[in-house]
Amino acid sequence: MAFQKTKHPAKPVTTDEALAKLEYFCAYRERCPKEVRSKLSELGISRSDAEQIFEVLQSDGFFDEARFAVAYAGGKFRINHWGRVRIRQELRMRDIAPAIVQRALDSIDDAEYRTCLKQLLDKKRRQYAGDAREREKTAASLIRAGFEPELVFQYL
Repeated sequence: MAFQKTKHPAKPVTTDEALAKLEYFCAYRERCPKEVRSKLSELGISRSDAEQIFEVLQSDGFFDEARFAVAYAGGKFRINHWGRVRIRQELRMRDIAPAIVQRALDSIDDAEYRTCLKQLLDKKRRQYAGDAREREKTAASLIRAGFEPELVFQYL
C-alpha cells in the first residue's frame, strides 16, 4: 500500500508577507523575471497584488534581467563548463531578451573560452583513448556541452 502525501491548503499569504518572502527569494541568488513571476503565482497572490509586488521588487533592484543573464552565463561557463550554444538556449528558455543574451555571451572572455574547450578536448580524448570512434565521441561530447561544432572540429 502506497502512502500519498496530501497537500493541505496553504494558509493565505498577505501582500506584506509575500513581499518579504520574495525579497528573501531574490536576495538569495540572482533571479530572472520569469522565476519571480513563477514564485508569485506559487504563493497564490491575486493578479493585481502580484503585479504590484513585481513592480516594487523590480524598482528596488531585487532582480534585473541583464544582471541575471551575465551572472548565469559566467557561472555556467566557469563552473559547469557549458559552451555558448547551451547557455544561449537556457537563457532563451527563461525568456531573456535576445540583446541581453548576446551581451551575456559577450561577457565570456574568448581566450578563457578557447582554453576551456582545449582542456575539455584533452580530457575527453584521454577518456575515449583506444576507442575506434574516439574522435566522433569526443566531438559529440563537446557539442552536447554547448560548444560550437565548427570550433570543436577546428581544435580536433
